[in-house]
Amino acid sequence: MFTGIDIGGTNTDIALIDDDIRTIKVPNSKGLEHALQMAGAGGRLAVSTSQPLNAMVTGTAGRIRTITIPGPGLVYGGAVKGAVGPRGDILEPVDTEEIENLLRGCRADGIAIAGKFSVRNPVQEEIVRDIARLFFDDEQIAISSPLGGLNFPARIATTRINAGIKVKVATLSDRIRKTHQDSLFVTSDGGLCGHDRAIENPSLLYHSSPATVALGAKYLSKKKDCLVVDIGGTTTDLVPIKDGKPILETLFVQGKRTLIQAVSAETIPLGGDSCIRDELMQFRSGNARAFGGAEPTLTDALNVLGADIGDTSRSCCLDLKKAEDAYREYIETLGGIIHHMDPVLIVGAGFLAPYLIPDLADEARVRFYVPDHAGSANAVGAAVSRISISVHAHADSQRGVLTLNGIDHPLPLGMSDDDLLLHTGELVRTMARNEGAPQEDLHELVTSQYSAYNVVRGGRVQARITDFVIGIAPGITAEAP
Repeated sequence: MFTGIDIGGTNTDIALIDDDIRTIKVPNSKGLEHALQMAGAGGRLAVSTSQPLNAMVTGTAGRIRTITIPGPGLVYGGAVKGAVGPRGDILEPVDTEEIENLLRGCRADGIAIAGKFSVRNPVQEEIVRDIARLFFDDEQIAISSPLGGLNFPARIATTRINAGIKVKVATLSDRIRKTHQDSLFVTSDGGLCGHDRAIENPSLLYHSSPATVALGAKYLSKKKDCLVVDIGGTTTDLVPIKDGKPILETLFVQGKRTLIQAVSAETIPLGGDSCIRDELMQFRSGNARAFGGAEPTLTDALNVLGADIGDTSRSCCLDLKKAEDAYREYIETLGGIIHHMDPVLIVGAGFLAPYLIPDLADEARVRFYVPDHAGSANAVGAAVSRISISVHAHADSQRGVLTLNGIDHPLPLGMSDDDLLLHTGELVRTMARNEGAPQEDLHELVTSQYSAYNVVRGGRVQARITDFVIGIAPGITAEAP
């Protein structure tokens, strides 16, 4: 049994997949525990949610105190004494008294700690974190070294996100693990990760819903090149799929570059719950009237035009002219955007896909396909995803150290470049196995950003320095039915 849960803004979608596919839609008002009970206890459970990140995106995540350790001569906000060199050497010690004075009486909701070269040696971040634990709970503190990426400004921005949402992700994890201890989270690139990795780096969960709907639509439709049009309650997401895979991009959050790699999606602020007042509005104020809400929405307009969704009698307060105008505005707006993107095919997803996709395709002058279970494609995608992992590797032959996302491992002597890749690949596979990845998903490793050079002194090679990113790419697990 493969079970996927996608926690949306209004409903939680559940997909249960074995010999066939069963889907369930549960209102969030019934609570997460009810949804987990409906999911059952058998098989593998994967959970997708963007809820913990909503507060950060809307700027209501609380006060984050940033402590940076940039090294002498570099100016960054929150800078303190201390420095690690590019090869992991300690160049200047941390002043523990300075850190204690800084944090004593600090009224922050989260602490973000980032050292310039902490990904080569995290010890100074760990010293600052240990002092911070005297004043704050561990779930309020985030360090940057597990992120792996060397880009310091982007790592600071990502660590601040983690400090702002770590408590929320840890709390959500506790609630899920009470009934599903071995469950997994869907990540922003469409892969899966274990709870411990998600709590250590909760930005991994950012923007997971477009990732799951892309994989779910691909699994249900078997189409390798298309544009997934996911019609939700608040928004419509447009997710391109090329050669069977969604496109990944680096995310900017509140105008700042991060280290988050997420599925590329264009989000349009129109959906089934968009209010209809004098015109179709780009926001929701609750459910459609057909589902107990107070104001008429696009869903109610569909009922007035002949659909049979929810309690159709409650939609009748909307007059025919307003319903037609709102429907036409949605079709023309989205159809124009889709036509400009020029896909070969659109695949519909979301509860309203059967009602809206045919006319959207006609407006955009493109072919369309709405698969069975399109209304829960997001949960299906979560169910069939595979565990993925991306590791930033730095090898220093002189120091005899292989650093993987800020954690040191012994580097065997005399390794060739090819041997190093094979050795690191086995370490990555072990990480994935420890989170529950089956052997069938571990065959193919992806390597990128490879660079290597020799350190020469006195005419002799003193060290071989190698950097690369290696991992298991996201996708559909080989075990999926």
